[in-house]
Amino acid sequence: MKVILLIGRICCGKSTYARTLPGTMLLSCDQLMQTMFPGGCGEAHDALAARARAYLFALARQSTAAGVTPVLDFGFWTPEMRREATDALAGCELDWRYLDVPEDEWARRIAQRNAAITAGHADPSDYYVDEGLLEKVRTLFIPPTADELPGLTILRA
Repeated sequence: MKVILLIGRICCGKSTYARTLPGTMLLSCDQLMQTMFPGGCGEAHDALAARARAYLFALARQSTAAGVTPVLDFGFWTPEMRREATDALAGCELDWRYLDVPEDEWARRIAQRNAAITAGHADPSDYYVDEGLLEKVRTLFIPPTADELPGLTILRA
């Protein structure tokens, strides 16, 4: 069974893209985290996000067993996170898609999202991208390569 996995930095259009895929079910770590912890969870965020991913991997397996194609919108910022998904979804057909957005477009989207959040018009699962989160993404995000993920699809914005 097929699972679509979306790679990309925060605010690069993964969720928007996922919503365009017919016959799929979006599984978003951000949606789950923002629903469970709407005020944030501070220092516990990374540990709780790991538990959320484990839950969503199990849900993805259940979805494929039911004949539904899940789309995992996690970002998969590092090779370690991508290996975690590969291990958790062993036996499934993995369709990796990387949303590659140029720096200037990425900055524009972040500013647009932050303005929407400030105005109260954003999706409830959207995170406000402050300097701390921006630095975290810049520090942690490692773009995938075709050597790492054979069959990788690169989507450019």
